[in-house]
Amino acid sequence: LSILKWSPTTLSSRINDDVTEIVSFFSDTLVKLCSVIVSTITISAYVFSADPKIFIIMIIFIPIYFLIYIVFRPKIYSINLTMKNKQNEYYTTRNDFVGRYIEIKGSGNFSSEKKRLRTVEDGLLKTFVKSFWVRYWMSTSQIVMQLVFQAVFFIVGGLAVLRGNITIGFFSIVLQYFGQLLNSVDQIFGIAIGTEKYHASLTRMKRIFDIAADKNGDRPISSVRAIDINNFNIKMFPESKKDSKMFYSQDLSCSFENPGLYVISGDNGIGKSTFVRTITRIYQPKLRGSVLINGLDVNKIDMDALRQKEMGFLFQDVPSPHITVREYLSDLERNGFLNDLKESRPFLNVYFSDVFNLADIYEKKVDVLSSGELQLVRLLAALGKKDASMYILDEPTANIYPQIRSAVICLLQELGKSKLIITISHP
Repeated sequence: LSILKWSPTTLSSRINDDVTEIVSFFSDTLVKLCSVIVSTITISAYVFSADPKIFIIMIIFIPIYFLIYIVFRPKIYSINLTMKNKQNEYYTTRNDFVGRYIEIKGSGNFSSEKKRLRTVEDGLLKTFVKSFWVRYWMSTSQIVMQLVFQAVFFIVGGLAVLRGNITIGFFSIVLQYFGQLLNSVDQIFGIAIGTEKYHASLTRMKRIFDIAADKNGDRPISSVRAIDINNFNIKMFPESKKDSKMFYSQDLSCSFENPGLYVISGDNGIGKSTFVRTITRIYQPKLRGSVLINGLDVNKIDMDALRQKEMGFLFQDVPSPHITVREYLSDLERNGFLNDLKESRPFLNVYFSDVFNLADIYEKKVDVLSSGELQLVRLLAALGKKDASMYILDEPTANIYPQIRSAVICLLQELGKSKLIITISHP
């Protein structure tokens, strides 16, 4: 999945920053730009009616003034884009450091991890310094340009007063309007710089929007009766024509019949989870061989609908939400599963035993549960899709209290009499 290439923290921070920037541009910057343009046109019209020569000076001044923006524009855009990326990188690295603090301290890697954080901080600081100097030279150029045109304006206006073409009072009024015009042009200049921030945010959002969408078929299936895997393997470098390396050392062929309880066993890192996530189209890598569900090519099946209605999943590597167990299991309350659970002896032996009682943790937050409690709650959430025809359970007995581990196995064996159960375990 392309989305998995992103850190969740980075993605969240990035979207929040960029959406705020884009919304601010339309709700604030554009409104301000319209008002500044109206005031600039009004001032210019008045000055033109009063003295065309002074108006010509203004007309010459504005384009030359904006040449500064044109010259600095690529650097401003580049700096803004780099700045946003560096800020997100620092935010993510800092959060990872805090989140892993106990692990870092326990492993004795505090110095090296702090050095890594410092490296990211230094990168952000260097970008800040570079941004400062770009803005400094741009502001200096603005000031110099303003001084030059103010001097020209005074000379032309002063000569006009000496010749008697205009009065000192009129010149004072025009001078005030010229000052207002300079202020308006400065505001437009600032808005133009803000536009580059908006442009940088838009570029970053576009990169997120361009993440490849999941592929999904359109053939509906009412239930999973059988899964057939033939000469299955995953291409590790699908874009390369030369490198044909495969994920598994040999092609895989197997079948899963419903009902039935199946165990996929193997050491860590050999691709057990990748296998089940790929055959159910959660992962969508480039494949060799075929995956058939009820005899149909998995690519032609509406897998989104099938997973939603017919499959229950237990994953091991997903973060725990900061919600109560009651909220986490709310779907089970709505579909009546929790009431049915109390009528099932195998479920009662696991979830309302002397060792573990679901009622005792119902109002606890999921992310503060012990590893054993969390595993049982997640298993219940997976099995709670009561109308599902199959369940894929990644290490369902991991971290579970030894006293009820056999009860969990008995529960799965009982479910395997009427459902397709695929479990993952270690040998």
